[in-house]
Amino acid sequence: MSLSGDRLAHAEARSTQARARLRATATELKNRLRPRHLLEDALDEGRRLSEIGAARAKRHPFAVAGLVALFSGLALLVRRRREATDAAAGSLPTKRGEPRRSRRVR
Repeated sequence: MSLSGDRLAHAEARSTQARARLRATATELKNRLRPRHLLEDALDEGRRLSEIGAARAKRHPFAVAGLVALFSGLALLVRRRREATDAAAGSLPTKRGEPRRSRRVR
């Protein structure tokens, strides 16, 4: 099957346009995937979410206070449980940032 001259020229023009669109899309994707652009997008999204969170916190201050109390209580519970477990296992108390050492049983 062969194409007539007009149809061939039309097909070649469409092909050229499609290649140009493909190159433009590839260039746009390349620019979007640059680390700096990704960082800017993440920062913008973070700002947007923090603004939403701040607005909701202003509308519902007791809910925020309740969540803070809940998470503080959970943190305290986890800390006490960890200390109890360490004491039962015979671990030495450590300062923050130091690795934990176990007592040797003789």
